[in-house]
Amino acid sequence: MGVLAWVAGCNQPQRSTEHAEVSGRVLIDNKPLPGGQISFVAVKGGFAASGNIDENGNYQIKAPVGEVTITVNNAALQNQDPRKAAKGKGGGNAPPKELPHPKEVAPEVQPIKGHWVSIPSRYANADTSELKYTVTAGQQTHDVNLSSAPPPPK
Repeated sequence: MGVLAWVAGCNQPQRSTEHAEVSGRVLIDNKPLPGGQISFVAVKGGFAASGNIDENGNYQIKAPVGEVTITVNNAALQNQDPRKAAKGKGGGNAPPKELPHPKEVAPEVQPIKGHWVSIPSRYANADTSELKYTVTAGQQTHDVNLSSAPPPPK
């Protein structure tokens, strides 16, 4: 009987989800966020997709269809100081070229470009980000508006 249960478990279908192309701009206090990474994390199913934000705040990713929590992180740009680089003084370890994200869908990761500006840390974590969106089938545009003000009380 135990072998039969084990064999039946082997035929479970692989988990997969439909994805849709989402593009838009990331803004902080109504100004383009000049670089970083954006992730769409499915509320159900644990799927996520990540993509880079360019110097003008634009992004484009293939996100899981359904309700998602959006995270934004630009910490990889924080250690880059153009003034030190211009003077040739280095500046310690090179910043990471990418921000890893579990279950990333993108087949190849491009280096993050742009420069660091301060954004609230709550946006970097799916558990604390209040950014929600429902991804539908097909190509769509969704702008993400970040605020440096504290979140409203719950």
